[in-house]
Amino acid sequence: MARRQVVSSVSGNQSGENRKHVTIRDVAKASYTSISTVSLALSGRAGVAPETRANILAVADRLGWRPDRHASSLRRQNSRLIGLVCQVEQVFQMGLVDSLYVAARSRGLELVLAGATRHHDEHTCVDELVRERCQAMILTGSDLTEEQMSEVGQRLPTVSLGRLVQAPRVNVVVSDDRMGLGQAIDHLVSLGHHRIVHVDGGPAYPLGRSRADAYASAMADTGLADHVRIISGGSTLEHGVDAARQLLATRPLPTAVVCFNDMVAAALTRELERNGVGVPQDVSVVGFDDCSVAADPSTPLTTIAQDPQLLAEATLDLLDAALSDADTPDTATETAVVIPTRLHVRSTTGPVVHD
Repeated sequence: MARRQVVSSVSGNQSGENRKHVTIRDVAKASYTSISTVSLALSGRAGVAPETRANILAVADRLGWRPDRHASSLRRQNSRLIGLVCQVEQVFQMGLVDSLYVAARSRGLELVLAGATRHHDEHTCVDELVRERCQAMILTGSDLTEEQMSEVGQRLPTVSLGRLVQAPRVNVVVSDDRMGLGQAIDHLVSLGHHRIVHVDGGPAYPLGRSRADAYASAMADTGLADHVRIISGGSTLEHGVDAARQLLATRPLPTAVVCFNDMVAAALTRELERNGVGVPQDVSVVGFDDCSVAADPSTPLTTIAQDPQLLAEATLDLLDAALSDADTPDTATETAVVIPTRLHVRSTTGPVVHD
């Protein structure tokens, strides 16, 4: 992968043709100090007088100097770089990135982000992060098979964040789907609902199977095993619209729907209401994640809330320990950390009006 250079003008009156990549040699020349002194100052190491360091930093900022992560990681045996792969279209995952940055920074780690998209898959992201000399990997809500995830784990310490897997050499940090779906079903049953449908994550999203199983288990626990009904959905707004249309084509309508995530729940709610079905007067709707979509004032969703801070802290604790213990014998023991959920009740659930 070609490395993008950061170019900056050394002086304000230079033309675009004369701009060049600013090096520590340029900073040393402009600050009238040696290259070794500039290197110490810019790396934050001791041995430089405070006034000299302040002058060097000011000059470096004026010239537009930026650190070369590739070069610095080559010089350091322990780069402390953590690769993070996430699904760009997943709102909760993108919101989780901020918590991961905070948790990484507090441990002296640096995140390198790679976004998986329709035309830029997870395999490509992982390969990019390995070339960036990352020492550990976070796979967020991964679509990789367990065998493929284990192959990543063979290369460097790896955490599956958000998806429970049983893959050798892959640690796991997940929210408690069974707790969350149990909370949602208990809430709906307390409001008098029995015909409760689940919209799953679709065949292409492995995490969807876990939540569908948790829904079926929760229904059985409340004596509603005979009422279990799962319809194919997905993870996007479009999937929510399609799921609503599937429901509208059947009779009788369910009195409640629990969706794979908030994106699906929000779109399903709007499509039902656009077709004259009131939420929650006719159908109650529950999402999953408690991301920004759920707090939209136009459609404040009842949702199963995940805790991004606790998820991030647990993930970085595992990787920090793995990097710190890199010289100890490998026991190949996988760790699974399960974070509790809570139900956040808003305006899309209410008592059964007619069954």
